Amino acid sequence: MPLVRALTHLEAQIAAQGNNLAECNDRGALTYPIEQALRDPGEDWDRRMHRLLIFSSLPDAHVLAGQWRAWNPACADAMLLQAFADITRARAGDAGSELSTTVSLCQDAAELAPADPAPWVGLLSYHRLVRAPWAQIHHTWTAVNARDPWNREAHRQMLHYVSPEECGSNVLTVQFTDSVIASAPSGSPVVALSLTASLHRYRRALAAGGITALTARRHWDQPHERVLVDEALATWPQPGFLRHAAALADLNLLAYVLTKAARPQDAWPVFEATAAVATSWPWELDGDPLKEVREWHSRAFRARSR
Repeated sequence: MPLVRALTHLEAQIAAQGNNLAECNDRGALTYPIEQALRDPGEDWDRRMHRLLIFSSLPDAHVLAGQWRAWNPACADAMLLQAFADITRARAGDAGSELSTTVSLCQDAAELAPADPAPWVGLLSYHRLVRAPWAQIHHTWTAVNARDPWNREAHRQMLHYVSPEECGSNVLTVQFTDSVIASAPSGSPVVALSLTASLHRYRRALAAGGITALTARRHWDQPHERVLVDEALATWPQPGFLRHAAALADLNLLAYVLTKAARPQDAWPVFEATAAVATSWPWELDGDPLKEVREWHSRAFRARSR
């Protein structure tokens, strides 16, 4: 079965609508699927957050959010869609992105839905984007943890914030990932945090150029990194081990890392565990995601019986 980039059936329906958001005037047809999708998980904050991130990255999501808010100004989900869509556009370098209302949207949503961590994750994403000082980040981070201590997106935002490329350092990154993984439950939504940080270190070495880039492949041969990959390989592909909403993204991360570590044979069971579903990240780091996945899927298939 060829690997393709895929969403769940519900998310695929929304994505299909996303191409014509600006032209659609039917309020029910336009917003009901998203309203329902964000309502259905209840207090499954992990799944709700995952869907919100998917929807906010759709083409013209900011247009939909603006129309939704006009129809229902007191809807917390409409506010959150607007905030995350604006942050997504700003991070992508969209010159038309507007962040002047992001903080107030998140704060208003937090008042309307005090148990929901999503408004605080939105504030964390915003603070990271504008390189806010630690005092602001710490307050928001504490608020997220009080509501959802293993929120995957919040941890990913913090990982970037403490990186040397932003407001931290290599030492802070290691301290952060070690402290999280030491207390996180097995198979929690933050299970891939250390491997994500390791990939960032590998990419940092490649970007450095010179002899550092030439020897970057050895990164995966270092004892600490190899143990990290081996532990993930031993557990993540096992049926039922990863149950969080973004499990497929984490499996794709592991498959990608194994290809960079020149371990295509080990990558095969990970590809199998994805059930033929690929995600753009991290394959897009090397070019067209579909092309990269197909190439490495074929290599892993050929290497599986060696």
